Amino acid sequence: MVAVPQIRGKGETFILVDGAKVDALPQYIYREELSPECDALYRRTELESLVEISPWLVKAEFDGPISRKCFVDRMHDGVAIAVTSEAGFDALLEHFRSLLIAQTTTGEDAIFRFYDPEILRNLLSAGNLADDVRRLLGPCSSVAIQDRGNGHWEYFPNDAHPTSYQTALFVIREEHLVAMEQGAERTALRNLEAHTATYFPHLLSNGEDEQEAGGSAVARLIKAANGKGLWSTRDVALFINTIGWLGADAFEDAEVCNLWRSSSVQPGKAIAQIAEYAEKKSMEGLNHG
Repeated sequence: MVAVPQIRGKGETFILVDGAKVDALPQYIYREELSPECDALYRRTELESLVEISPWLVKAEFDGPISRKCFVDRMHDGVAIAVTSEAGFDALLEHFRSLLIAQTTTGEDAIFRFYDPEILRNLLSAGNLADDVRRLLGPCSSVAIQDRGNGHWEYFPNDAHPTSYQTALFVIREEHLVAMEQGAERTALRNLEAHTATYFPHLLSNGEDEQEAGGSAVARLIKAANGKGLWSTRDVALFINTIGWLGADAFEDAEVCNLWRSSSVQPGKAIAQIAEYAEKKSMEGLNHG
């Protein structure tokens, strides 16, 4: 059974939810929580025009309905981060809002998706960036981030004094870009694992460690797709669909070879046509089966 976070220590409990990943998030919050203390991070900021996809900070119990929706029902989607703080809701909201816009090393402003669990995990795990970790945690006593694959939790306590923290713009340097890219890659992998498990579970290995085996199988499929010039999550998913419908020898099929050759200079276009053909052929086989 997937567990909700178990953060020990002082402070109230909060959940930072990515509104872009949860449909109708405000309506759900107000339906499930009695007089919730919550707000959209983008509200009253220069990003207010994007408030419909804003992350939300919610003061909520970790065993309550919002927590269960985020960390149990939507575990594989990586929609939220668990936080404790003694500073109170307003101070925590102000801190997170101060991180929404970061600055590049060339002085340009950039929207900073620190609230994406995979990105924040990588940033907080970078051990040589102590000052940056303190800036990210601010008044948080602790942050907990869930593994989208197995539901396990990783905890990041704030070793600094949470009552005195920086408010200057966060500067995104090369090491941060690397960490964020790794986080994005991990997100893509988890999405493709979920896609494969949902639609083509037969492609996943049945090793001793099911999670590790499944991840390895998907990683091999991704590598094979990359070898054909397919890099976007969409294109890799279509490649997986093709293998799922036609089998490991899909690209030896005569029509698949023809479609690939005719559009090989545009791999994304080719794989879309091939995946459509593969599904139709598989369905025809089932219908005549």
